[in-house]
Amino acid sequence: AARDDRGRLLISPNHWAYLRISEGCDRKCSFCTIPAIRGRFRSKPMELVVKEALELVENGAVELSLIAQDSNYYGRDLKMKNGLVQLISELEKLESLRWIRLMYLYPSGIDEALLEAMAQSQKVVHYADIPVQHINNRILKSMRRADTKENNLRLIERLRTLMPDVVLRTTIIVGYPGETEAEFEELLEFVRRVKFDALGCFPFYAESGTPAAELPDQAPEHIKQQRVDRLMQTQQEIVFAKMNARTGDELTVLVDEKGPDGAVGRYYGQAPHIDSVCLIDACDDPSGTFIKTRITGRDGYDFTVEKI
Repeated sequence: AARDDRGRLLISPNHWAYLRISEGCDRKCSFCTIPAIRGRFRSKPMELVVKEALELVENGAVELSLIAQDSNYYGRDLKMKNGLVQLISELEKLESLRWIRLMYLYPSGIDEALLEAMAQSQKVVHYADIPVQHINNRILKSMRRADTKENNLRLIERLRTLMPDVVLRTTIIVGYPGETEAEFEELLEFVRRVKFDALGCFPFYAESGTPAAELPDQAPEHIKQQRVDRLMQTQQEIVFAKMNARTGDELTVLVDEKGPDGAVGRYYGQAPHIDSVCLIDACDDPSGTFIKTRITGRDGYDFTVEKI
C-alpha cells in the first residue's frame, strides 16, 4: 500500500509542499527501472491524500504540487473513474489553498475529463508537465511508450485550445539506441514547432536490467552530448524569444524568499525547484504572499519583475 505521509518532516518552506498521491508505476518504458525498484502502481486512498493536504494547508501551504510516477493513473487500481479529477474536486474545497500543480502527467493518459477539469478549476494552475521523451514513432514504440507523434501533437493543441495561457514543460531523451540523424532532426523540428516553455533534455543512459540497455546500436557518448547541446541551444532561443516578448506583462507572483536586494518568487508557470524563478525588485513582502508584478525583463531564464 502507499505510505501515510502525515506528520512528516517538511523539507520545503511552509507555504508550498509536495503531495504524493501514489507509489510505483505500471508503465513498461524500456529505459526505466522505476517499476522494478518501486513495484506496481498503488494509489494512496483519497481520504488519506485529502487529510495530508489539510495538514499541509493548516501548516501554511498555499501551493501543493501533486506528485507520482504517473499522476493521471491515480485511482485506477482502486477502481475509481477519473480518479485525479475526483481528487482535484476534493482538494479545491480547502479554502486557503490557492494553487494546485499537477506534475508528471503521462501524455497518453490525459483524457478530455482531466483537460476540462484543469481548464475549469479555480485552483489548478494552467501548467502541464508532460514528458514526451521523444516524438519519432519508431523510437516511441521501441521505448514502449503508449504515445504517438500524432497523438502528442493533438494533445498539445487541445491543451492550448482549452487553456490559451497554459505553460508546457516536457522531458526528452536523445541518443536512444538506434536514433538516426533524421530521427533526431524530426525531434528538433517538433521542439521548434511546439515551442515548449520549459524542457529538460537528457542523454540516454543504459540502466542495467532494462530492455533498452540490451538494444544494438548504442550511441557513442560524444554523439549523445552533441545532440543534447544542439537541442538545448534550439530550446534556449525559443524560450528567450518568448520571454522577451512578455516584457510589460503583469504576473501574480508567490513570494518564496526574501534577499538583500529584493525577493525571489514564482508565477503559476514556474514549479518550485524545477523551473526558473521571478526576481522581484525592492520587495519586502513575507514568504507565502501573492503580489501583483510587472515583467521588466529577464536575467537568463529568470524573469525580472517589479511590484505594481
